[in-house]
Amino acid sequence: MSSRISRRLDDLLLSRNSRTNATSRRRGLVMAEMLAAVLGCVVGYLLLVERARYFEVSLASHIIDLLHVDRISGVLGDSFVVFGPGMEPVIATVTGSCTILSSVLALAALALVALRQRPQALLGFVVAAVFVLAANQVRLVLSLLAGRYLAVDALIFFHDWIGAVINFAYTLFGLLIMIGLTMYDAQRAEQDRSGRHTADRPAAWAKPGLGHRAPLSPDTTASDATTPGTTTPDAKPSQIQVTSFMYRRVLPKALARRLAKRREQRRVDYRVGHENAARRAAIVRELAGKGLSVHTATLLAVASYETDPQVLDALAEAVAERQWEPLGSAEVTALRLWARAWLMRAPAGDTGSAGDAGSPVGAAGSPVGAAGSVGTAASPMGAVTPTGRLIAVTGAGGPAGVAVIRALQAAGEQVLALDANPDGAGLRLAARSAVLPRADRPGYAEALRAILAEHRPDALVCTVAEEYGALRAAGTATPVWLPEHPEICLDKITFATTLHAAGVPHPATAWTLETAYRIPGPWVVKPAHGRGSRDVVLVDDPADLAHAFATVPEPIAQTRLGGREFTADALVDRDGTMVACVPRWREETRGGISVQGTTFASLAVTEVVAATLRAVRHTGPANVQGFVDEHGEVTVVEVNPRFSGGLPLTLAAGANVVNAYVKGILNPGEALPAMGFRAGLRMTRHFDEIFYEVPDISEIPAGVTAAPELELAR
Repeated sequence: MSSRISRRLDDLLLSRNSRTNATSRRRGLVMAEMLAAVLGCVVGYLLLVERARYFEVSLASHIIDLLHVDRISGVLGDSFVVFGPGMEPVIATVTGSCTILSSVLALAALALVALRQRPQALLGFVVAAVFVLAANQVRLVLSLLAGRYLAVDALIFFHDWIGAVINFAYTLFGLLIMIGLTMYDAQRAEQDRSGRHTADRPAAWAKPGLGHRAPLSPDTTASDATTPGTTTPDAKPSQIQVTSFMYRRVLPKALARRLAKRREQRRVDYRVGHENAARRAAIVRELAGKGLSVHTATLLAVASYETDPQVLDALAEAVAERQWEPLGSAEVTALRLWARAWLMRAPAGDTGSAGDAGSPVGAAGSPVGAAGSVGTAASPMGAVTPTGRLIAVTGAGGPAGVAVIRALQAAGEQVLALDANPDGAGLRLAARSAVLPRADRPGYAEALRAILAEHRPDALVCTVAEEYGALRAAGTATPVWLPEHPEICLDKITFATTLHAAGVPHPATAWTLETAYRIPGPWVVKPAHGRGSRDVVLVDDPADLAHAFATVPEPIAQTRLGGREFTADALVDRDGTMVACVPRWREETRGGISVQGTTFASLAVTEVVAATLRAVRHTGPANVQGFVDEHGEVTVVEVNPRFSGGLPLTLAAGANVVNAYVKGILNPGEALPAMGFRAGLRMTRHFDEIFYEVPDISEIPAGVTAAPELELAR
């Protein structure tokens, strides 16, 4: 028994001795490092002090020269010659203590001894040294200016007393800057690549009202749960949590709720963002099942930032199932309003059916669509495979917008149609639709951002060139490809001068009545900012020019061209490469829109079209209009920086510029493929009808009786 006790005492003594030896060795290493740091500072000061003096004098001299201050010179190298207000000279010598060398060496020693294991130590030291240098230059320059403008004694007083305070202050601030940058931990992600939580957050945050931390996936192994820094759902705090105590006992309840909501919204992605869609949907149902007032901030954050329809459907359904809950706050009300709007949206791929209000139906009660069908109906090559994407199209009521909508639907895209006209035909052809204000009216940007935030399209296609500026000013997060200089094409005066400077054939143009008489006739008088052949006047007699200029808004006059009129649909990549050019003869037009045309191949037309688009620096879709005379000379009249109304002929000829354009929007870094087309393909158009229910018939002409049924006279 005594031998066992003696062995135990010997073991305790040995362990104590080993701990004492380890402490002594560590203390010795620390003392050695400190002595080495002090020795390094002394040696560095002796070796570098002269260079530091000359460097700082030279730098301060350059600053004085930049300030255009006279009577101060650093020609001596290590001193300044200063002439005071009465021209009394004084030599101000920059000693070693006036330089930043001692401060920089002290910071370097601290970085090497205490902070060398931190990855940001070098960056922190460099930033602190630059700050100390700048602050010391301010001190030197202010001292010299005091001697120059006040008195020589003021220089000495400022340098010795005020300067000493400044020296202490900037050295202290430099130290704090270095420590702040060095001790900052750049590894802030709250999950690793496998999706596990690595943030050591207090488990008290998982309580209602203080945020939610999603549990690990069921397939997470026990070894994963023991990863350093990982907290499990069942982990309990081993001590009082300061954050929980502050939020629950110290801060006012209103402030605590506001801060908790802010933290909840910012950290929702860290807690559920790494999971797949099905898992996120299950988490959302679980949170909503605990009560809408418990995790309101998280649910609102999901509604604001989630993009997967499966998760959003789960959230909307979970909110709808808890209509019995009393309204606890304005946030709960906003959540319920969002859920109602989401559930009322048009379902994906649903093109409507006969009798549904607002659904396009034909005479036989089937969806209407020329040359095919609407939505995901069958095409000549078989069933269309949905892409799962949603593409927004502006100008859905115009011919170009309708053509783009049908091309996207034929490719399996779901379309969100946008137009300022609530009766626009394209609004009834798409699966989703919304009415926007005109681009030149107040509220356009706010309405557009609200619609895009609600539907979250993957891309935005603009078919109205006049909306480019408003779209750029709106600053939406939805990917969109906007040309950089559409104003060159939209302003016919700028367009004419640009083509003239580039040497591209263009009709003679005048924008004053005096100069209009100088260009050859007959003439075409039209608005400088017009579109769709509106307000165009043909003038044959010079005496009629004055009347035409008086009736046409913002008039310009151009020589009327002869020959055969053509339009070329083109697509230009972001680097300026024209990847598609499909010219067609404009054989018949109505309201400026081609209703009959034939594609043709012409190298001369293609070259002039390419030169025109290079001159106006256009990228994206464009339609170029011009004439080919009897000698084969090509002249360009105008460029519309958008898809044309005759786009269906280009698509039918094999150049799918719409799909290529959408690909360029979604993948801006990829080059667009070159596209050919089939020449000799003719298009002719016919009327098509769309029928839809109107919500109210309130305006009935006088003398007309409104009745659901009329009895026929026998």
